[in-house]
Amino acid sequence: MNHGSGVDRGLYTLVPAPPRDPSVPQRLTLTVRSDRELGVGNQVWVQQECWELVEKHAPLDDAPQRAAFLCATSPAPRARILAGQHECSLFEPDLLDLARAVVSVHADETPATRTIRAAIRAALHGGADVEANLEGDALRILAQAIRGLEISGGLSPALRDLGAKLNQHFDELKSVSIAQGVAARD
Repeated sequence: MNHGSGVDRGLYTLVPAPPRDPSVPQRLTLTVRSDRELGVGNQVWVQQECWELVEKHAPLDDAPQRAAFLCATSPAPRARILAGQHECSLFEPDLLDLARAVVSVHADETPATRTIRAAIRAALHGGADVEANLEGDALRILAQAIRGLEISGGLSPALRDLGAKLNQHFDELKSVSIAQGVAARD
């Protein structure tokens, strides 16, 4: 779709950085569509793998009107979430999806939703040192948001992993609660 500016809006050419190991084959250049405007530093999911746009790349001859970026194919995650003893890493696109999903499933402002939204904003804007204590209600809201995303059309591998680990965490909490209830009766 061209809006007269000479740029294909929403389409981007991603050029994988050359592999460090010469025995590993070079990945293919890809074209992706994004609903949001992408720039250096953004991360996107490509074929079940997160890529980070590292620097602008000269447009390719076959698509001179399309923005192109050199990409790192194994970027660092933007956030780490702990649910009990279970840890998950999330990337920028996961956090953007979660931010929208949290508002969709829990539009009212509660302390738990404010904590989640503040933690997501901090992670998206470089707050690597930010620690958010997501417990109880906040973890339940995250689980509801992930279920909403799953119903509406699919999850990234990282969100799928987080959903499974949240379910496992809640199952463990139920087991402990049941065991404590049985012990209290004895």
